[in-house]
Order: sequence, then C-alpha cells, then structure tokens
Amino acid sequence: MVNEINRVLQGAVKSGISTGIKHEVPEALTKALNENVFVFSGLKTYHQLKQASLLLQDEKGGIKPYNQFQQEVLKLHESYNVNYLNAEYNFAAATAQMAAKWNDFEQDGDQYHLQFRTAADEKVRRSHAVLHNTTLPPSDPFWNEYMPPLDWNCRCTVAQVLKDKYTPSNSAEAVSNGQKATTRIGKDGVNRAAMFRFNPGKQKVIFPEKHPYFKVQQRVKEI
Repeated sequence: MVNEINRVLQGAVKSGISTGIKHEVPEALTKALNENVFVFSGLKTYHQLKQASLLLQDEKGGIKPYNQFQQEVLKLHESYNVNYLNAEYNFAAATAQMAAKWNDFEQDGDQYHLQFRTAADEKVRRSHAVLHNTTLPPSDPFWNEYMPPLDWNCRCTVAQVLKDKYTPSNSAEAVSNGQKATTRIGKDGVNRAAMFRFNPGKQKVIFPEKHPYFKVQQRVKEI
C-alpha cells in the first residue's frame, strides 16, 4: 500500500516538476521532494491501517462480523484511496510545480517581481481572489508562507513580471490577506488551513510536517 500510494504521488511530482520552468531542476531538490512523498505515503498508510484496526470491534468490545467489517473498511478505502488521494495528487502536482518555479525565481534573483494569480473564474475562493495580482519581490517575506497552492484543489499560481510594469503591493496587507486565505477553523478550534503556510521550493517538501499525517509517535517517524 505504501508503494502504491507513493507511485501515484510520485507521478504527480514528476508531472508538476516539469511544467512551465526555465532552468533545470537540481537533483538534490528532486530527491528531497521524492523522499518527502515516500514518507508521506508511509504515514498515510499508518493512519489508514490504524483506523481499520479500530473498526474490528463493536461498541461492546466484541469482534464484528466479517461482512460488516468489510463494508466499513471499503468506506475507509473510498475516503483515503479515492477522495483524499485525488486531492493529494492535485496538491502534489501543484506543489512540485511551485517548488520547481521557485528554483527559477531564485536563479533570477530580484531581477523580476513575483505576482500571485488565481484561475480568475467563478470557482476561485473569495479569500484567494483577494490575493489576485499581489505583486512583490522574491525576497519579500510574504513568499515564505503564501506560495500556492493554499488549499486542497487550489489552482492559484505565481508568475514573474517586469518591475517597471507592475507597482509592488503593500507587504503587510498581502500577509494579512494570506493569513485570512489560510484560516479555516474546525470544530475543535484548530486552524485546518495553517498547514498550507509554507514555501515548497524553500523547504523542499511536497507535504509539510504540519499535515495531520505527520502527527505520530516518534518511533513511527523513525520507521
């Protein structure tokens, strides 16, 4: 299962990393992204199997009939390996593309400004639409946390633009809008979107350690 999830997500990384870039992607960056995806695949499998094991017993502590257990595990499979995996594939492809693009941006330095762009259609989240055309130099701290994708199935991107064609945005205002775009408080009071505050090119990861899958015992991480 680890290998199969890894195979699917590695395909997304390979697709994303070769899209719309000018410079060759360093081997060290590709290696780091692939290793991150493999660890993510292992942790995803761990959580999935842990939930499956909890389905074995009924409310009274007895073992469930096989048919009931099978149906519940199939629902678990539908969630993890169909719905979640589809969103994770899209995220991995988009994040890999941004990591590769950041490599381009770093090589060009502050020769250009960077501009945040949405897909500019009716499906764009309102909180992301506010960030559309945000224009700042690569060295601005905004890009440390608000490189897209900023959520599951986010289609936003970043492009290089000429300095003399676009006026730089207010950095503090941009950061404030970025915080709002990555705030989604769950019933437990935890911000579910905080995990999207990272720069894949700088941190050299596809899935950040703020992802819930990484919340495991230390011995599991070591394995």
